[in-house]
Amino acid sequence: MPRPKREIKPSTVRFIAMLRALDLAVISHGVSHAQLERRLCDWLAQGQQAQARLRENPGDADRERLTALVARKNDVEQSGLARTDGRRAKAGGQRIGELVSGKFPAGRMPPRPRVEVCVAVLLEFLAENDKEGFLAGEYGSRRSWLEWWRQADQGQEPDIGDGTLTVWGYLHTALEQLRQIGVHADADVRVEEPASAGVSALLAERDQALARARQAEKLLDEAAARADAAEARADAATARAEEATAEAAAAAAKAQEEARERERAQRRREEAHRRADRLRKRAAALALPVAALGACAGVAGDRLLLADRSTPTRTVEFTVPAQDVTASQQPVFTLGRDLPAGTDWTLHIRLTVTPTDPFSGCTYGMRITAHAEADGRRLAPFTSRPGQTDIRREVRLGGLGGRELRLVVTRVAVNPPSCKVRLDPSGSRATAPG
Repeated sequence: MPRPKREIKPSTVRFIAMLRALDLAVISHGVSHAQLERRLCDWLAQGQQAQARLRENPGDADRERLTALVARKNDVEQSGLARTDGRRAKAGGQRIGELVSGKFPAGRMPPRPRVEVCVAVLLEFLAENDKEGFLAGEYGSRRSWLEWWRQADQGQEPDIGDGTLTVWGYLHTALEQLRQIGVHADADVRVEEPASAGVSALLAERDQALARARQAEKLLDEAAARADAAEARADAATARAEEATAEAAAAAAKAQEEARERERAQRRREEAHRRADRLRKRAAALALPVAALGACAGVAGDRLLLADRSTPTRTVEFTVPAQDVTASQQPVFTLGRDLPAGTDWTLHIRLTVTPTDPFSGCTYGMRITAHAEADGRRLAPFTSRPGQTDIRREVRLGGLGGRELRLVVTRVAVNPPSCKVRLDPSGSRATAPG
């Protein structure tokens, strides 16, 4: 008989989106899921070493720290987020990616041990890459995340309090991504057969379950084989990349040495010019003033040629009118169109925020969340610091921007919401070498 379906709790979807938003904040610093899992593997190794040290020397003076390392190792093992087999060095972060995508476990609240370990490793990377924001509490703490988990586990919407924290700038993106991968869809729920069913029906159901289990094991084996092959290819690609990196480093060192040698030769030539000039002036102070002047002009001409050898930079300035907005509006600025193709462009965003009433306190604690769009593609979002009125960001465009380049402001957090501020993108530009 068909299985009835149930809706995933909104509190569960909300909490998974919060985890995904924290993960997006870490990814914005160039940290991958593989790096996260390798850090968990390091915790396992450190805990094993601490455990061996405590076993060999129970009265160790550093016992408290070693005990904490062992406890952290046990938490990582219980969470199941990191490899504990011999292939630990080939960590790829798949389970962390499944956890922040609502697939591990599917359609249910993730267990508390798994959430605590995932949040701990994410916060550690944020503390390393954004120390100021981490100390200011812009990403929450392990205690606050535990409280949000409890609220979601009881079916309540997690109360995140201040919605202007940096991490919540990614919450809209996280919810949209979860909708795209189908986390909002119905989840299957198992239903028991009626008590009146006969023994033959139960045996048939058991045989079907065994067949499905064998089929699932076969699929898992095939998936493991494909994963091993992919890991082998990734290892080969990594080795080639390391060789290329070593060659590039050697070439860069050689280029630096050649540049230093050119600078030394240039300094020697300039010193020789200066000495020759002093000798000419001293020997012919009265007889050859014109020749001395010509020598100075020649030196100046050489310097001008050296200066002309610098590589120029192409710059496209954008002229965009400012807009007066409130917290309920989401303004869009069309920066420009038709950037020349085949060029490596970089967008320099400058957004100036001023209150329309100079005597109001609209910009106190204000937060602006925005992102750039190039040719219809949404680039990484960013959020300003509290009270920041001169917001600057650099976005790598590459060859994008040939059709349209826009700046989209998705959130204007002012207090009170009725405050009106002026957003002015003047000064924004795009640059490219050559």
